[in-house]
Amino acid sequence: MKNLGELLAKSWLDKTFLNLDTVNVKDIPSTRKEAFEAQNSFYQSINKKTVGWKIGAVAKEVQEEEGYDGPVPGKIFEDTFLQINTNIDFNDIPYSNLECEYALQFLKDSNIDNELDKDLNQIKLFTAIDITSTRYEQTSKGKFDKLIQMYLGIADHGNGGRIIIGDEIIDWKKKDLNNIKIKFDVNGDKSEPYFTGTKRIHPLKSLKAFIEEFKSQNIQVKANDYLLCGSLIQPYKIKKNDYIKIEYEGLNKFEIKIK
Repeated sequence: MKNLGELLAKSWLDKTFLNLDTVNVKDIPSTRKEAFEAQNSFYQSINKKTVGWKIGAVAKEVQEEEGYDGPVPGKIFEDTFLQINTNIDFNDIPYSNLECEYALQFLKDSNIDNELDKDLNQIKLFTAIDITSTRYEQTSKGKFDKLIQMYLGIADHGNGGRIIIGDEIIDWKKKDLNNIKIKFDVNGDKSEPYFTGTKRIHPLKSLKAFIEEFKSQNIQVKANDYLLCGSLIQPYKIKKNDYIKIEYEGLNKFEIKIK
């Protein structure tokens, strides 16, 4: 798995695409363990400062629909943060989707274990946008089944791309977070595409899934690290020249222009 991680790091740094047809079959992850081995190799090779984590596909319904065997975690790079109102070069976010999310922020260094969610006064909550991306050549990735594609996504640092952290949600523990509406305007086409029911994951449920994934690995979150908690909407496939306006009802607005 070391080879896959190194190839992905080089692709990200060079802004090239990794054709999986050129990768030895022994370097394609076939288990979650191997996916994380490749991911760790990626982080060691790319050598960028990380400031937290993301976790996607937390909902069991989504996992069953996609054929996954669990959530899709990865780290957040410091240099991928963008402003609330921002312009993005389409070439910097290949094969990207936009996801509206919540982001937890930890206020102190803490072990990722069953104590992490016990003191919620040490955790803040923010609105957030996760723009996923990948450096795999898509036709070469598409030949694999959905489970292997998920492992490849984990290896590629959880399909990480660009991150936008919005405003803090004051008194978030008292708010009905799962019923906050999200309004979506793409080039004047307005919709409310937010998930409801079992697809709508509360950030504390995402935190529990994060703890379960990593509690046996003796690692920490650092003070001010974020945890992106998974999409609240059907992910939107970004197109060149999109002008996207997003409103979390009563909380926050974002404007994103794709060049």
